[in-house]
Amino acid sequence: MRHDDRQTYRRRKIGDALKRFREDLGLTQGAAGRLLERSQASLSAYENGHRAIRRRDLKHILDMYDVTDELVRKRLLSLAAQGRQSGWWHDFNERLEPGVLDFAALESDATHVRAFGAQLVHGLLQTEEYARAVISSSGTALRRTSQEIETDVKFRMNRQRMHDHQPPPEIAVILGEAALRQRLGGLDIWRRQLLRLVEMSERPHIAVQVLPFAAEVHPGSDGSFTVISVVPEGLLDVVTVHSMTRTWYVDEPSDVDHYLRTFDRLQEIALSESDSRVTIERIVSEA
Repeated sequence: MRHDDRQTYRRRKIGDALKRFREDLGLTQGAAGRLLERSQASLSAYENGHRAIRRRDLKHILDMYDVTDELVRKRLLSLAAQGRQSGWWHDFNERLEPGVLDFAALESDATHVRAFGAQLVHGLLQTEEYARAVISSSGTALRRTSQEIETDVKFRMNRQRMHDHQPPPEIAVILGEAALRQRLGGLDIWRRQLLRLVEMSERPHIAVQVLPFAAEVHPGSDGSFTVISVVPEGLLDVVTVHSMTRTWYVDEPSDVDHYLRTFDRLQEIALSESDSRVTIERIVSEA
């Protein structure tokens, strides 16, 4: 499949909205095509998320469908503009699953990232050797070659380019104490990873907090998650949850709000940033 034919999160969201607007008007695709003076095939491709749409074309369709809600229009037009941008992840088109590439594209455009990692250091803060140890021991590694694992490692390291964006996104990461104490890759690799965490936590755009074993029962017990704000002014927040075989996207406002409230609660329970830094340094010194 050509890259231009691949569905992405942005295209799916735009397509779902266009289909809903059309159906609200009681139009078939054929009738809508005649109204918009474009083929039914092209309209179908937009609605199915198989074709990128130009910002000006989307604006025309929204005008013709009489979509006047400024928040909705701004959100969709922002998604259209971002969805047509090229990025480093395109170099991995033939080697990684579309869902993985889609996640990187969303993450690269983020203004804010909020992440909870129960068992592992978050990918945006990993050293290369720690990332290799994580990926090599993961469930997906059981069906991947050593070359594919190295591709995954390279891809993960490329994701960290966002730290050099001007301005960089605001990143808040909460790590369970288990993520700090599990010596993945051996003592030396693990130690360097924790020192890297301390270093990264001193950057002004990164906040790292530790959720200690002694913490009360907390809502993060259900597992790790990441909330990505992908357009300016918080117009769209997306929750991503990873499994061994796929990435799940959650964007229903009520569901996203639940994750955001969960993250806020975890921040309240976790150690402060300064105490977290001291805790990480103490764990390293005790090894």
